[in-house]
Amino acid sequence: MSSASTTRTIKFISKAGTYTAVIMSPNGDLYQEWDGTQQDVTAIRPDYQTLQPILYFVCTSSRVAEGVATPDAIDYYFNGTKITWNGANSSGTFAGYFQKISPSGDQLYYGIKILKNLVTLAGFAPCVIKMEATISYGTQADTIQASYTIPIQQATGSSYRVTIAAGDNKNFVITDKSGSCILKAYAYQSGNELTQGLTYAWEKMGASGWETISGQTARTLTVAASSIDTYGEFRVTVYRGGTEIGKDIQGVMDASDPFDIDPHPNPEDEAITEDTNGNGTVVYTPVVVKRGTNTQALSTTFYFVLKDAAGVYLNSDRTTPYASYTVTRAHCVQAAGDVSVTITARD
Repeated sequence: MSSASTTRTIKFISKAGTYTAVIMSPNGDLYQEWDGTQQDVTAIRPDYQTLQPILYFVCTSSRVAEGVATPDAIDYYFNGTKITWNGANSSGTFAGYFQKISPSGDQLYYGIKILKNLVTLAGFAPCVIKMEATISYGTQADTIQASYTIPIQQATGSSYRVTIAAGDNKNFVITDKSGSCILKAYAYQSGNELTQGLTYAWEKMGASGWETISGQTARTLTVAASSIDTYGEFRVTVYRGGTEIGKDIQGVMDASDPFDIDPHPNPEDEAITEDTNGNGTVVYTPVVVKRGTNTQALSTTFYFVLKDAAGVYLNSDRTTPYASYTVTRAHCVQAAGDVSVTITARD
């Protein structure tokens, strides 16, 4: 087992420690499809007015004492426009669309609940919800942000979709050494949930790629803290009558692990532009750090796995360890969009 691993989302190297932030939905990957024309929409699936899905801002800290870090304050943005609030409910342009969620009891995270369908609001195109949090430690304060893209498209034919949702209230986060969390697979056809005649195959992302989890063929998968280091990715493939109908990938964070990877990206915003006049590469030179010290804990090399949004590999040197790795514009073109980079410390 490797000592640590991570998948890049947005990372901020704080003056008071290292924070990692990601937006997660216990409802699984969010999306919307619509029927009809833009002038006459006849149906939207799934119906957010009924589902009211939630997005949580999950932030972990490199300091052992914190584990899961709770922001002092958080702002929310829809397609780059800041959402204003009247109490817990959105106001102005976004009146009636969103509701703020704050930590309470066993619920540890800030977040946002979507109350209405976003198809028209987003202009019938994919939309981005961004959360930007202020986090303080002692006398120092920093900001960290994460973004979540919701695909929106016109429905085509009788389409299938598979998603992994949280099977418990832990939101894909393990917070203690003996803990676990549950992943639950859902399959839909034209927005209607399928429950009969389905079989499931679960896999875990390893250093060399996807590895079948022996004996795990049920709809749910329990992930124990002992089975991942800091961050792990899991994939389910759903079959109907022996024919594959879809796959989905879900990450699990282990906030109890003492090790974390500081990826040291250059540039720090980890952005590659399609315009060749802009930045064309992101270079990672990671180190393994121990929570609580913020200094290098192990001297090792790393495996780098690049994937597109569907989990298709983009690099053939996944089993070769490197001290540094470069993601290029060509990778983004190959992926037709964002590139997921999983960094795993070599044993």
